[in-house]
Amino acid sequence: MTNSDTTVVRIEGLGKTYPGAAFSALTGVSLTVGRGEIVVLLGLSGSGKSTLLRHINGLETPTEGTVVSLGRDVSSLTGRALRELRGQTGFIFQQFEIVGPLTVLENVLTGALATLRGPRIGILTYPKSLRLKALGHLDRVGLLDRAYQRADTLSGGQQQRVAIARALMQDPEILLADEPVASLDPESSSQVMALIREIAAERGLTVICSLHQVEIALGWGDRIVGLRAGEVVLDTRTDNLTREQVMEIYGRVATSTTEITAVEVELSQAREELLSEEIQRSALERLGENRVTGEAQ
Repeated sequence: MTNSDTTVVRIEGLGKTYPGAAFSALTGVSLTVGRGEIVVLLGLSGSGKSTLLRHINGLETPTEGTVVSLGRDVSSLTGRALRELRGQTGFIFQQFEIVGPLTVLENVLTGALATLRGPRIGILTYPKSLRLKALGHLDRVGLLDRAYQRADTLSGGQQQRVAIARALMQDPEILLADEPVASLDPESSSQVMALIREIAAERGLTVICSLHQVEIALGWGDRIVGLRAGEVVLDTRTDNLTREQVMEIYGRVATSTTEITAVEVELSQAREELLSEEIQRSALERLGENRVTGEAQ
């Protein structure tokens, strides 16, 4: 779906089997992501979304196939080269991975550790330029006034904003997000997802995000890649997708009888709503025509 000049991630025939596992976590996954794309990996728990994300920055090693990120074969990288790739790839985790007793500012500063030598204990052990940079990122995510507050006193949505600011400290070219709103309430989820998209647009970031919420995927991503039991079963743009089509997408990534039944119910409701809207629209049109005819008489 992209040409070679703009390709940021290219995955071919990726397979992953863990020792002792009865099933493969990933099987024959092929995927190409272009620069600036916002791609949603949509699937239920156990579909392979997180495993796929972790191959992109070398947190996992393929059993078979290849993963090329930013022009480099990930599985061939070690040491400094692997650290450099990870430095160019920000990662936002589901559980935030925030160090509670540290201040918000110091948590954000840890995003720059890959560029520094030696351990850092306390905010003042970081260069002033990085402290100013971290404060700028906190301002961007709306938490500048919380910079010196303990991170574990923040709400879940605020902690995820800290995690976003920390990822931005890396000046990444790719931003990976693994179920970033799974632990948040609906309002915080909307705010966090909107923030990620805004920042991606501002910086021209390529974003690959795993989700299981169809509604968020539809309104947020440019493209949906559906995974089921470790295989890609769907790859489509989100342009002009209707709710009914989205529920059909979810049906293709559902795995259990209960999930499929729930999707069928949703589809039935969606069809009923569409039919009701068509009936109401038709009635209004007829009413309008009758009024015009009456006035003419």
